[in-house]
Amino acid sequence: MKPMLKTRKYTRRQLLFAVLDTVICAAVAVFASMIKFYLTGSAITAEFALCVIYALILAAGFYGGLLMFVMISRSFVIKNNRYYRAFIVAMTFAFVYHLFISIISPLLIAPGLTAMMIVMISRKKQDAFVFNFVETGMTLCVLLYESIMTEGGVSMLIDGGADAQSNLYLWLLIVISVINVGVGAFMPVALRDKTGRLYTVLMGLIVTAASVVLYVLMSLAYSDIPLVLSLFWLVVISGVTPIVISQFAVPLLEKIFNLVTDSRLMELADARRPLMRRLASEAPGTYNHSLAVANFAEMCANAIGEDPYLARAAAYYHDVGKLSNPFYFAENQAGYNPHDDILPEVSAEIVRKHTTEGYKLCKEYGVPEEVACVTVQHHGTLPMAVFYERAKRLTDGEVDIRDYSYHGTCPTNKIAAIIMICDSSEAAIRAMDHPDGERVDRLLRGIIADRIARGQFDNCSISLMDLDAIRRTIIGAYGGLFHSRIKYPGGER
Repeated sequence: MKPMLKTRKYTRRQLLFAVLDTVICAAVAVFASMIKFYLTGSAITAEFALCVIYALILAAGFYGGLLMFVMISRSFVIKNNRYYRAFIVAMTFAFVYHLFISIISPLLIAPGLTAMMIVMISRKKQDAFVFNFVETGMTLCVLLYESIMTEGGVSMLIDGGADAQSNLYLWLLIVISVINVGVGAFMPVALRDKTGRLYTVLMGLIVTAASVVLYVLMSLAYSDIPLVLSLFWLVVISGVTPIVISQFAVPLLEKIFNLVTDSRLMELADARRPLMRRLASEAPGTYNHSLAVANFAEMCANAIGEDPYLARAAAYYHDVGKLSNPFYFAENQAGYNPHDDILPEVSAEIVRKHTTEGYKLCKEYGVPEEVACVTVQHHGTLPMAVFYERAKRLTDGEVDIRDYSYHGTCPTNKIAAIIMICDSSEAAIRAMDHPDGERVDRLLRGIIADRIARGQFDNCSISLMDLDAIRRTIIGAYGGLFHSRIKYPGGER
């Protein structure tokens, strides 16, 4: 096994979808700009063709530049089209909202609206700043152009013209754009490792207060200080707006694009979810096994810097396919093993199907792909040794081990590799009579070495250092089983 594999680039199909998403959202932005220009009045209507050309050039520049940046620096987003689609829809929504709310006042432009929505749905929080910066630039350029076409605002500000109203509008627009960029840079840092919606609201209120302070400080440089200070209440409204909108928009984006967010993962790991309730009632042994695997997977994910929420959710659902034949799996049996009465090839087919059946169930219940894919990857292409050995005893000729192996996919990410190791380790250690640190260590080294030798980790970027950290983490997790217990009166421990 190679110590580390490079991340695969996106396919042409994925790139094509990203281009189509970009073109559609750019068209929406141009159409919204046209409506805004039309509503502005006759001064722009007379030059409407010129406005159309400007809007097209602007959209091509900003949206095209964003796509190029994502293609080069954020290939993860292109590979996961759902995320790119959600990001660019959120950005376009914020742009359209800002265009029309500016009719009332430019100070009602909600600072960090794009950043707050994206930071709550992104697995890479830094994406929020990039999309927020692009949206701020587009909004500023459109409104500046509108000001030039209607009042000659830029020239008046530069030349010190007498049109105070135009100067004020332009000043407020620049101030709120600076605040917007600042909030967009702060949000990804503030919410990087936080998942609670209450914390998001708290940070939003802090940002609102900071925006007001920044607005007041910048207002001291304006000629008519009392006038601009009297408008600070609009900044308060605009600061609260991202909090309100994101609380409604983010769950909607999660649902429409079936996204994996920290909040969504926590909801998936809720025992009251329909599929979890089925697993607990129809296959209680598998359910308890999944809970144990989830605990170890979460600790292992933390140990190697992976997402612990995703690891826990994936572990909860990795064996849901056993619901199709729960009593053919040891943890759900009560003394009688139905495999004793059937041929090994039939047993192998029944057991093998739980991976693909699990994937189907996950899709049926709306489980995101990042979690569902682990059901077909946690056994990879490993052989089912028990049935293979039984077949060799019952057959005089050669037995093809592939007929007694899983027909799944080898892990394509570290989370699936963690589940593969934790799943096998939990079952093997539970089967040991008297587990101790040394025996468990030997067992884990054997499990990991076997998976490496069989090429199970060749398609994911997990390293030998990561595998060693996982081994040590599992040993530590089972440490509570290795010490001697106090003997109580009557012989109970």
